[in-house]
Amino acid sequence: MKFQLPTFPGMRSRVLQIWKRLPDQLPTWLKSSAIQQGLMFGAVSLISLFLMASVTFLYVDYELGKQNREIVKESRELVKEQNSDFSDIDDDPIEDDEILAILTSGFILAGILVSILTTVIVMALSRHSQKRISRIESVLNAAAEGNLSARTDEQHTYNDLARISVSIDEMLSRLEGSVTAMRDISANIAHELKTPITRLRHNLLTLRDEADQSAAGQSDAFFRELDNALEDSQRLTSIFDALLRITQIEAGARRSRFTSIDLIQVVDTVAEIYSDVAEDAQMQLLVNKEQSPILMQGDRELLIQQVANLIENSLRYCPPGSKITLSCGLDRTQSLAWLKVEDNGPGIPDEDKKRVFERLYRVDKSRTDGGLGLGLSFAKAVAGLHHGTITLNNCRPGLGVQVTMPV
Repeated sequence: MKFQLPTFPGMRSRVLQIWKRLPDQLPTWLKSSAIQQGLMFGAVSLISLFLMASVTFLYVDYELGKQNREIVKESRELVKEQNSDFSDIDDDPIEDDEILAILTSGFILAGILVSILTTVIVMALSRHSQKRISRIESVLNAAAEGNLSARTDEQHTYNDLARISVSIDEMLSRLEGSVTAMRDISANIAHELKTPITRLRHNLLTLRDEADQSAAGQSDAFFRELDNALEDSQRLTSIFDALLRITQIEAGARRSRFTSIDLIQVVDTVAEIYSDVAEDAQMQLLVNKEQSPILMQGDRELLIQQVANLIENSLRYCPPGSKITLSCGLDRTQSLAWLKVEDNGPGIPDEDKKRVFERLYRVDKSRTDGGLGLGLSFAKAVAGLHHGTITLNNCRPGLGVQVTMPV
C-alpha cells in the first residue's frame, strides 16, 4: 500500500501571494537598498564568525584529544619501562574543557566587538549611500516636475552611485540644453511671425475702413469674409502673445519682479472682477478664504492672471446654473499656500488630464468657443515660476484645479 501525503488545494498559491506581498509590508526604513546591503553585510559577518568559531572549536577539540592520547601513551610507555603502577597516570592530562571555555569566552568577546564594529561601519556606509540615493531621487523628481536645472553635483566616479550621479547630471545638462534650444526656437518663431501678423492685421483694418467708405460697391459676403480674416488675425496675435509670455515665464525672467504679496488680496481682486461676469453667464462664483493674510514672495500680476484663466476656463465650459468655487488657504505644517478653483461642470476625462497642460492642446477640438488652449499651460508656467505645483482633481461632478506654492 502506497502512503500519500495530504495535499492542501490553494495552499501553495496562498504562500506565494504572501511571499510576493512581503516586500511591500516592510517598514519604510527597511526598503532602502543601502540599509538592506548593510544588514546583509552584518549578517554575513556574523555567520562567518559563527562558522569560524565552530570550525575552530572542532579543530581545537580534536587536537587536544589527540595530544591527550599521545601524552597518555608516552606516559604509559615510560611507566612500563620503570615498572610502575599504571593507576597513577591521568587519562586527561590536558584540561580541554577549561581551554574550550577560555576559547568560547574569547570568541564571544570577539563576536561582540565584531558586531559593534560592523554595526558602526554599516550605519556609516548606509547613511552615506542613503544620502546620495536620496539626492538622486530628489533630482529625478525635480526633473519629472520640469526643473531640468537640478543636479546631484557629483564630481568623482569612484563607485557605481557616483557614476550614476554623474551620468544623470550629464543627461540633464543635455536635456536642458535641448529644451532651451527648442524654447528659443519657438520663441524666435513666435517673435518673427508676430511682426508680419501685426502688419497683416493693420492692412486688414485699413481695408475694412476703405470698404466701409465705399460700402455701395461691396457685397455682404465680402464684409463677412473680411470680418472673419480680422477675427483670425486677432486670434493669431493672441496666440503668439501668449506663447511669448509663457516662454518668458518658464525662463524665470519675471522672478526678478517678485515682491511680498498677500494671496488673500489676489483672490479678492479676481473675485471682484468675475462675480458679475459669472452672474451674467447665469452662474455663481463662491469665495472661501482665510481671514488672516497669506504672505509670500511672488508676482501679483501673474498670479491674478493665473486665477483669472482658471475661472475663465470654468465659465467657458460649464453650463448655465453651475457653481464655481474660488478658495485659498495655508498649510502651516508644510509652509505651503494653496489656491483652488472648483466647479460642478462636465470636467475633463482622465485620459486627457496628462495632456491638458500642453500648449495649444484642447480636449474637444471641435469646439469653437474662442479658447486658445493655453490657459492651463500659462497656469502651470506661473506655478513653476513660484516653485509650486498644479494638479487636477475630480469634483464628481466637475473639475478642481489646485495650485500649491511655498510661502
